[in-house]
Amino acid sequence: MMDVMSELRKFGPMFKTGDFELGLRDLADLWSKIPTPKTATLNAYLVIEYGVAFALRGGLLDEAKRWALLAPEFRENRHESGEVEFLMGKVAFERGELDAAKKYFLVANEKSGGRMFDGEAKKYAELIELR
Repeated sequence: MMDVMSELRKFGPMFKTGDFELGLRDLADLWSKIPTPKTATLNAYLVIEYGVAFALRGGLLDEAKRWALLAPEFRENRHESGEVEFLMGKVAFERGELDAAKKYFLVANEKSGGRMFDGEAKKYAELIELR
């Protein structure tokens, strides 16, 4: 079985140095190597989170959306914590799709009891008037 966590270790330095396009290319390669169904591979969801983080930091909003659209398949694996909805809301927010972001954030807030917003940018919580 693939060890996704060990594969992801090399991406931290890329993120810190701002090598977002290379990181995204390598993440796409890693994603393609994860066997189907990807939900059966431990930590495969983290590849999506990394893809979204790299794309958002690099200002590649279409790429961020492409990665985020992979997330719903993992809803059950993420223990219905609102993690998937929060990720999708974050991407929608950054793309200026505020109605969609608000819908995702409301679901994330409900499922997580507000925990998904802890440590995150205030602008996300403010959209649904939590703060």
